[in-house]
Amino acid sequence: MKLSWSRLARLSRKELRETLRDRRTILTLVMMPLLVYPLLSMALNRFLISSGGPGETGFVVGVATADESDWLQSLLNDPRSAPPQSVQDASGGNLAEFKVVVTDAIEPNEALLDNQLDVAAKVEIANNEPSAITITAFAGDQASQSARRILIERLHWLKLEDTVGILKRVVPSFTSFEINTTEIGERPSGNVLASIIPLVLVLMTITGAVYPAIDLTAGERERGTMEALMASPVPRWWLLLAKYVAVVSVALLTAVANLGAMFTTLSLTGLMPMLAGEGAGLGLKEMSLIFLLLVLFSAFFAAVLLSLTSFARSFKEAQAYLIPVMLLSLAPAMLSLMPGIGLDGALAVAPLLNIVLLAREILADNVHVFGATLAIASTVLYAVAALAIAAKLFGNDAVNRTSDASIGSLFKRPAQSTLRPTIGEAGMVIALLLPVSFVVSNALMQWVRSQEGAVDVAFQLTLNAFALIAAFGLIPWFATFLGRHRYRSTYRLERTSLGFYLGAAVMSLGAWAFAHEALVLADQWGWALLSEDQIERTRGVLDKWKTISPLVLLATMALTPAVVEELCFRGYLFSAFSSVLRPWQTIMTTAVLFGLFHVFVGSALLIERFLPTTLLGILLGWLAYRSGSVLPGMLLHFLHNGLLEMVARYHEKLSFLGADMESSRHLPPMWLAVTGTCMVLGIAIVWWTRPQDRYAR
Repeated sequence: MKLSWSRLARLSRKELRETLRDRRTILTLVMMPLLVYPLLSMALNRFLISSGGPGETGFVVGVATADESDWLQSLLNDPRSAPPQSVQDASGGNLAEFKVVVTDAIEPNEALLDNQLDVAAKVEIANNEPSAITITAFAGDQASQSARRILIERLHWLKLEDTVGILKRVVPSFTSFEINTTEIGERPSGNVLASIIPLVLVLMTITGAVYPAIDLTAGERERGTMEALMASPVPRWWLLLAKYVAVVSVALLTAVANLGAMFTTLSLTGLMPMLAGEGAGLGLKEMSLIFLLLVLFSAFFAAVLLSLTSFARSFKEAQAYLIPVMLLSLAPAMLSLMPGIGLDGALAVAPLLNIVLLAREILADNVHVFGATLAIASTVLYAVAALAIAAKLFGNDAVNRTSDASIGSLFKRPAQSTLRPTIGEAGMVIALLLPVSFVVSNALMQWVRSQEGAVDVAFQLTLNAFALIAAFGLIPWFATFLGRHRYRSTYRLERTSLGFYLGAAVMSLGAWAFAHEALVLADQWGWALLSEDQIERTRGVLDKWKTISPLVLLATMALTPAVVEELCFRGYLFSAFSSVLRPWQTIMTTAVLFGLFHVFVGSALLIERFLPTTLLGILLGWLAYRSGSVLPGMLLHFLHNGLLEMVARYHEKLSFLGADMESSRHLPPMWLAVTGTCMVLGIAIVWWTRPQDRYAR
């Protein structure tokens, strides 16, 4: 049964209405933000007041007499009491201000106990001259402790300057070494909200998603209403998708309500400048990005929670499953409070942690495009994987409420084989492809760099080929084995008419040229995100390719991708999507996925590769649909990649064909005319070749 969006919308509205009717959901959604944040703001305000910073008029020092006040104030006003410039630079260049007051009515220590002062001071007199000063701080008050420390330092700097002055008068040749200060790296943002909001996002999104996820799965199973729902003439995964939309909606509404209450409270209580920094705040751009992050958080958590509650037999059992998840989710959120952790390396694909770090980067206005894109893409794929798990468990255990199904059933092979994987299994495979390929390829690159040039280029290309096989080859194969699917029908390894092979070969003579031109235009239009250093390194790698055998280049850069990627995208994924999507939807979906996975190359984000690889994916998908087989696409893919690699390797020797590629990166007009003709001719051959009915979809 094909997907009907209107029917899915009706199911989602039904599930959402039932969820919002529950008083516990309304309590979480409305009452919690209204009650919690005013209390938190008052506690936070009290904490910040006593957290160690001076007040609006500086630190207040109390003494008993006017003579003490004049003497101490004169010392603090003396320029020699200021720290050396190197110390001021190291502490941000700010010089604390002190105001000395006389406590006439009560003793300074009593005024300190009444919180009227930051510190109290008592000056001792000997021979009509001040001989000592005692400075008293309030134990446990951070502001008072800081005021005492800074005041003592200021007085010691004054004594040191007096001592050095006397020494220079006694020994005129006396000199001392200078002390300078500098720093490296990026100064952390003073925006405390950048650290607090990711924690709030995690807590509030979980709070909003937990109860609806339990109630719409384990709750219905416990009440006995699940059986009637499953008996309706609607595919099971549609029902789960409707429940997922409802859980995401409630989680999103809860998070938005909490953030709105938090920002309103901070603004009304005057805490916003203290947390975001002077002149900083949350404008329309920041609020829009935060909302998009909320959508991503909600989609991720809803999928994870549904995957756990889908096999719980009771409300209480589901709660027992989710408590450890909630506790574990706090660990990545707390990491956002730690300095020195950035959205790079393996952290960019670490579940939950990557999106928490992305939230911190957005609020600190320090977003790195590659890490952000990788974090968003991997989180979306993780949500798809979790939803696929939920679909499998939901389908197996929904009818029989006393079933013993568990997480272990995910790895149990079915008793009977099937023709193709389900859409849920395809989602699991897609979710694993990005993090696995990213980690494997980057681990190999790190190993190659550690060898300091001892690994030749041919071996590096061989390693890249094995990394491609490990991710895009073994993951679909293992999923096919675990699901007990027939390899021939899953991978579409069927014989087909020779006309499709001929059309594929002719199309390849033209497709490579347009892919080359698309890359050149993307570079000229500024779509490329590579830095100058990365561009230079890429040119160096291309120059090294000219020194290796063309057979090695074809085997690693043309043959391996053609076989492995076609088996994955036009084989496994194509057969899975074709069971629920229309032909053109299947072609476009696999093509877009094909283009997206070619954007992430090592630690670089090659946006310019998306358009040509997606267009090639459309061509390959159409060929796979028309022929009913993955094999003609392998031929087209191999010849396309091989021609591109050979032109890049031998472009200096192609001048006899009219290709002056040293002065112009574009192909000559004659080449484009010939390759365009080949494209049209190849498409015509595939179109007019008679497909075999049992293979065409």
